[in-house]
Amino acid sequence: MSKPIRRNSSSFIISYQQIKNQIELEDQANNLTKKKDKEKEKKTETLKGKDKAGEAIKESENFRNMCEHKIPLSELIKQLETNLENGLQDAIANEKFKLFGENKLTEKSQLPWYCLFFKQMTGFFCLLLWVGSFLCFIAYGISPIDPANLYLGIVLAIVVFLSGCFSYYQESQSLAIMAGFKDMIPPTCTIIRGGSTRIFESAKLVPGDVVILKEGGRVPADLRIFEANNLKVDNSSLTGESEQQPRSEICTNEHNPLESENIAFFGTMCSSGEGKGLVIFTGNNTVMGKIAKLASSTTTEETTLGREITRFVKLISAIAIMFGVLFFSLGFLYGYSAIVNMVNGIGIIVANVPEGLLPTVTVALTLTAKRMASKNVLVKNLEAVETLGSTTCICTDKTGTLTENKMRVVNIWYDGMLRKVENYEEKETIEELGYEIADPTFLMLQKCASLNSKAQFTFEPDQKLLEDKHGNSYPKDKVEEIKINFKKNMLASSVQAWNTVGGDASEIALIKFFNPISEIEEIRKKYPVAVRKGIKGEIPFNSKNKYAVTIHEPCSWFPQEHQHDCILFMKGAPEQLWQRCTHIMNGGEEVQITEQWVKTFNEANKTFGSQGQRVLGFAFLWLDQQKYPKDYIFNPNLEDGPNFPLEGLTFIGLMALMDPPRKRVKEAVISCHEAGIKVIMVTGDQPLTAAAIARQVNIITEPKTVNELVEDGMDWDSAMEKSNALVVHGDMLSKAHTEDEELPFSQQRIALWLLKKEIVFARTSPAQKYMIVDANQKLGQIVAVTGDGVNDSPAIKKADIGIAMNIVGSDVAKDAADMLLIDDNFASIVDGVKEGRVIFDNLKKVICYIITSNIPEIVPFLTLVIFQLPLPLSTVLVLCIDLGTDVVPSISMAYEPAELDIMKRHPRNAKTDYLVTGQLIFYSYCIMGEIQCCAGFMAYFTVMYDYGFTPSILWWFALREDGTTPGAHDIYNPYLPHKGNSHVGDPEYDDKLVDYISDADGKHDLRIWFWKIGKDEWNDCRYPDMVSEITGHTICYTSEALKYAQCSFWVAIVVTQWANILNVKTRAQSLLQQGIKNKALIFGLFFETALAMLILYTPPLNVGLGTRPLAFLHWGFPAAPFFVLFIVFDEIRKWIIRATRKKNPKNRGWVDRNTYY
Repeated sequence: MSKPIRRNSSSFIISYQQIKNQIELEDQANNLTKKKDKEKEKKTETLKGKDKAGEAIKESENFRNMCEHKIPLSELIKQLETNLENGLQDAIANEKFKLFGENKLTEKSQLPWYCLFFKQMTGFFCLLLWVGSFLCFIAYGISPIDPANLYLGIVLAIVVFLSGCFSYYQESQSLAIMAGFKDMIPPTCTIIRGGSTRIFESAKLVPGDVVILKEGGRVPADLRIFEANNLKVDNSSLTGESEQQPRSEICTNEHNPLESENIAFFGTMCSSGEGKGLVIFTGNNTVMGKIAKLASSTTTEETTLGREITRFVKLISAIAIMFGVLFFSLGFLYGYSAIVNMVNGIGIIVANVPEGLLPTVTVALTLTAKRMASKNVLVKNLEAVETLGSTTCICTDKTGTLTENKMRVVNIWYDGMLRKVENYEEKETIEELGYEIADPTFLMLQKCASLNSKAQFTFEPDQKLLEDKHGNSYPKDKVEEIKINFKKNMLASSVQAWNTVGGDASEIALIKFFNPISEIEEIRKKYPVAVRKGIKGEIPFNSKNKYAVTIHEPCSWFPQEHQHDCILFMKGAPEQLWQRCTHIMNGGEEVQITEQWVKTFNEANKTFGSQGQRVLGFAFLWLDQQKYPKDYIFNPNLEDGPNFPLEGLTFIGLMALMDPPRKRVKEAVISCHEAGIKVIMVTGDQPLTAAAIARQVNIITEPKTVNELVEDGMDWDSAMEKSNALVVHGDMLSKAHTEDEELPFSQQRIALWLLKKEIVFARTSPAQKYMIVDANQKLGQIVAVTGDGVNDSPAIKKADIGIAMNIVGSDVAKDAADMLLIDDNFASIVDGVKEGRVIFDNLKKVICYIITSNIPEIVPFLTLVIFQLPLPLSTVLVLCIDLGTDVVPSISMAYEPAELDIMKRHPRNAKTDYLVTGQLIFYSYCIMGEIQCCAGFMAYFTVMYDYGFTPSILWWFALREDGTTPGAHDIYNPYLPHKGNSHVGDPEYDDKLVDYISDADGKHDLRIWFWKIGKDEWNDCRYPDMVSEITGHTICYTSEALKYAQCSFWVAIVVTQWANILNVKTRAQSLLQQGIKNKALIFGLFFETALAMLILYTPPLNVGLGTRPLAFLHWGFPAAPFFVLFIVFDEIRKWIIRATRKKNPKNRGWVDRNTYY
């Protein structure tokens, strides 16, 4: 048996200590775990919105992983439980409808309008003013003798209500985005179900339904095409590509469904042909549905100006509350009553808070928006004006923004020569057309392009022009008159503006190029297509053959040897035509194709292709009348193929077409670079085309891009080091996003790519465009995004400022955007950037102007509380400055022209270059505000002195309790006992305070009230006979004199604000250099003065606002020296800044560092 273990007391203590330590460690671990859990919850809550957007991005990108486009059709039919001939059975369709729901997009739930309205009415700034207004009403309720508190409360309530209404209006504008997606859904479509063809409600489609597509209709769901007859779709709303895309039953791209011809997407337009497709996705599961989800999950970014104003308001409000509470508390220590303390506290808050700032900013932004509208930029969100000025990066679409969104003939190759060409319409304004219209080869090219085309001009007006505002058709005579005038106006305009029908973008470009030379319709009348026994001798273009053929009847213009021959014209892909040709036209002669001709052709074709141009080849063949007599039927639809030759042709030439850059775009991009703004092209077009346009508009200026260096044999890393220009394909971006997802953002490829100075993203999806914007923002960029399609709406909303195209833009994109480009021209953005920078500069100046008067508005309340000086400036007069005299001069700064170097500066750093900086506060509060405050007190003491009050009496006068309320008929007499006060010794009247706020004590002579003050301490009154129109008694020696002194103090602020508004026109340049060309500013000065006189000399306002009509010498004269000091001091400051910058540009002097705002 083992002995029991014996423990002494020390061992127990040690064990206890170990247990205690263990418990403490466990407690610490638990607390740490709880703390981490709380932090995790907080982080989760913060990232909740971002996660939703991230999920939406993943969903949008997941369409690339779909397999419905590449699996065998038989397998897909089996999966969808359908039949190509009979469609779904009704019973199966009903079950699927219960499973998948309606074929429509789910709308994001919105807060009711009244909740949004309440939210705007209870913002930080608004709550502060609501509290002030409420306290004013309480003060009036406690002491209703003085109506000033009532008026103040009403004014504050009106200010906060109007500010809230404006904010609500701005907020409500962003709620309409999802509504635009509804228009993407056609109400009905044609389907095959249960073996019958039906007109069916699109919302009830389910996967497996067979849909019949026809020209002009919208695709009602995502479809797998299994039958197509010359079917083309317009994918511009989805991919941004302006060119119509062919659709067939063939899977042409297994990796990217967007580029596969056997998929038609929901919401796109069937532009030509017809076909059938199987519904594979409906509603939110469609690609468009995922875009809609991405758009609705994107939180609207607060504008840079919104952030700056919020920051400023919070800063000023914090100061206001701190001072208000501090002096409210000090008031009790000094013995003031609760009502006086409340009024003083409100006064200090009102003096600090610039109530007129938000209305001033709103009006200034509105005026700027109107000015921008004249420059083709329509502003929806006013605050976005400044954001555009702060922009450091513009992600721009290509088609329609950088380019004209119209295909044009830019180059021609014939007779072995490459020619850069211009439209014949412009022959009066240019030296070289690039071709001779009499060249035989050119004439043959003209005939081929004009005749082998389905495009034609139309002069029929839009149906809306033929109807009244109620939708009723006009009488027949008026309709004919409208049509005649419409055609007349169209013919008088440029051919480029004529409306067209039929044909694709390339054919339209060809007829617009050749029509000014010879009218297309005349050519077609002379050389009609051969139609024999109802069969047309033509082969329409299709994606398989890649050519189109037309056969034309014999004509008199043909050469003598071919007068009775038909002619076959072929147009299409150059390589396809070239291999069918044995001869080439040179100088009007048909010559044999040699090795040299092959080399020349390949060089020309490669040159055009490398420039991103669409190249078309043209060829012809004479059809000998001996073999093809007049009764021969040219039939292209025989089972064995056409019964006419498609080989042995004569090649005419090449025509290269391109959507050319808009005018001014190149210069605009250069201006962006000079202004420190990076321009990134983000397009759905091919990389080659995108890079070519980027070079033409100066987005890419490097000799070779990284991609081209890699093609030349250089490894990727070396190419990345050597070149600053990069073209990123959407597939590269998708792969990088998937592979780099777990890496820190700084190590992800997209972050490294975006560090390149010149970058183009091609073949991008909507989610990728969103990712590009998001990545730029993570790099600290202020991002502007342009776009026109539904596909652009998520990125537009995500951007700091979204810009939509007005002409070609979809309603969804317009709803998501902050502003619209009326002319769809990128160059207009640069005008907007300049205006945005001007507004930021001018708002800085406005704030400097406004808050300078804060010091002379605050200090009077401080002197009242600390030195018991009768209040030099009333709260109502403070509001008369903030909401009255300061407003128009502030607004006039919106008209102040830009400083000369505004587009040479780099964009401001949003993290450091605030709207309100320490330099601005120091300059406004500690320098100019102090000078203005001195001017106010000079005026105050001067008026009080003239009405009998010496400065020595006024100190500690507000709470002086050694006086006695005199009798109503007591008259001052220095030789009578108690100076004539008959109430001395009566406890009811002894030790009473004078009521300076109301007019109740305004009739009493304060020399009698304060009978203990010696006669010599009072001053002789300068205006002994002046009587107050309010009290009916003389002003001298009464509390009524304070009202006049307050008004003079107020006028001193107005006068020095004249100088202040002139000073803030420039921050470093002399006022003499800048001049006073701003007519609005001159008007503002006159208005400020007129309003001051109206407030002072209008009897009803004297009663309501507590103002008084000043004597002539009290109207600004005491402040005049300070007006001069204001101007002179600031001119010296600016001269010092200029001198130190000139002497040492890199080393700013003390004055520059601390006062240049």
